[in-house]
Amino acid sequence: MTNRTLQVLIALTFVSAASFAAKERVIRFQNHVRIGYDDNIYQTKNATDSGFITDIINLSAKFNFSSRTDALVYWEPEFQYRFDADPEFVSYQNLYAQLNHALSQRTFLTLSDRFRYQQKDGQSDYASQDNQNYFENDLLGSVDYTLNEVSFIKLGLGYEFRIWDDSDYGEWQGSAGGGNNYDLFKADGSYFRQLNPEKTQIMGGVNYGSLTYDGDRGGYDSVTFLVGADQNFTPTVSGFGRVGYTLTSVDNAGGGSEDTSSPYLSTGLEVNPSARTSVTTSLGYSLYRSQNSIYNAQDRFNVTLGARHDITAKIALSSSLSYIYSYYDGSYALAGSGSNAKDNFVSLGLRCSYQVNRNNFVELGYLFRTRNVSGNTALNDWDGNRLDAAWRLRL
Repeated sequence: MTNRTLQVLIALTFVSAASFAAKERVIRFQNHVRIGYDDNIYQTKNATDSGFITDIINLSAKFNFSSRTDALVYWEPEFQYRFDADPEFVSYQNLYAQLNHALSQRTFLTLSDRFRYQQKDGQSDYASQDNQNYFENDLLGSVDYTLNEVSFIKLGLGYEFRIWDDSDYGEWQGSAGGGNNYDLFKADGSYFRQLNPEKTQIMGGVNYGSLTYDGDRGGYDSVTFLVGADQNFTPTVSGFGRVGYTLTSVDNAGGGSEDTSSPYLSTGLEVNPSARTSVTTSLGYSLYRSQNSIYNAQDRFNVTLGARHDITAKIALSSSLSYIYSYYDGSYALAGSGSNAKDNFVSLGLRCSYQVNRNNFVELGYLFRTRNVSGNTALNDWDGNRLDAAWRLRL
């Protein structure tokens, strides 16, 4: 039995067991078939183009087991055939499950797990075209304890890992590099207080992270102190903001470490000017894990913008824009690669949907991606365009 078959069986077993045990359940299903063309199918400097056919299944469900316990499940397998690529057939997985349980009138438990089997990220330095995929799992648990009518505390723990299919890239190869498999342990504690019920909430907290790459490559330990607020400005405008400071120790060349500090920022805004239009945006700055084999960490700035508008009852337009700026300080680097580097990655997506009837939609989509790197010749520029026409079934 292959790993991919096992993933599917585990997902189906989980969903089936939860469905039979639940007293109430709501299940939604979508099937997305896309036919398209990608002029850089491998996301590399030397572009290879290919046509493709993709089938994406979306299965989401909510289960109510009792007045104190409920669960959410989201499963998205993708199967893709690429006419001029090797391998021609690839498949991906995205599975998320969350369990909520009231331990008492004051104490609430949340457990969640996200499993992904995906193609490499756009900023990855993985250059091989044979197998660009990785497994990633993110397990989280948290407990909320209500102190009084206006305040509560939240404690959380998490464990995340990534394993690449290509062992030469994922496992530590000594002087030859590699070591991109990693383990990340996370812990956080926060205090929340409502200043204005249903409108204004403030918070303060501390986050801890310890990332370790495979073998002797190293990693980093970080502690972030932060404060923030959540605000419903109007019935159609809401947002949040978190600011803080991060203290970090990053392993580097020669088995040493670099002690550093940096600001922390995370903000977001959602605007719904009408029932037919929505706009979301976010902005962040933080220390983040490396996307390549050369450095153990990066200082990362990111901006996202998304918008959707229903032109008519049947025609909808949506768009997304993402910009990531990664600064790799030379002191975060492994032996022999201690130059500073800047990595800029932009992604722009456009999509138009037409509702044929209650359950069927036809769509046109376009995705543009570009990467520009300076300061380290081992990291390569690339850009790509993807076009597709799609049929979507919604039940």
